[in-house]
Formats: sequence, C-alpha cells, structure tokens
Amino acid sequence: MTYVVITVLACIGYGALFLVMILFFRNPIIPALVLYGWETINFLLPPLLKKISVIHYLNSLTPVPAPESTPFAVVAEPTPAWIAIPGLLIVTALVMIIASTRIRRMEINYGSD
Repeated sequence: MTYVVITVLACIGYGALFLVMILFFRNPIIPALVLYGWETINFLLPPLLKKISVIHYLNSLTPVPAPESTPFAVVAEPTPAWIAIPGLLIVTALVMIIASTRIRRMEINYGSD
C-alpha cells in the first residue's frame, strides 16, 4: 500500500510540474529534459539541493531504502513522512494556483482560423 501512495504522490507532483512547464514554455521539451537531468543526478547533489527535488521526498517515503547508485553519491537525511507528504501536496497546490492564474490570463484568438 505504501508504494501505491508513493506512486500517486509522484503522479501528482510531476504532473503539476509538467503542467506548469507546458503553460510557460511554447516548446516544453527543453525544460522537461532539464527536469529529467536534475532528477537523474539527484544522488550526486548536496543535501540542500536534494531538498528541492520531488524524488528526494518520494525516496524518503519508501519502506526499503534504495541503494545509492555510485560510490560518489552524497547521502542526505531522509525527510520524515509527516513533512514529506504534506510538503509535496502543498507544493502541488501552489503550482496549481500558479497554473490557474496563468491560464486565466491567456487569450484565445478564434479569428486566426
């Protein structure tokens, strides 16, 4: 059941980030690749930079910790579940508020067709 909750939180967190990328960039492939690269090298980042990544909070929730990928990996203290879950949900809510204000200000030009 824990892994189902982690999967749902991952879908919510990454879905909100990709929604904002689609709204702010005409071609979201470059920001998506940057986000993918950031999440991929997360194990090499210092602990402070790890905390601004979605994967850090998802890894903190796993019952069996994943082994570090390389000997160069930087170990960070896992975030407790009582902070990680509401933190992800609050960040998602803030991102959705930003997305909703952005979409309200967008203009649709029906005369160009």
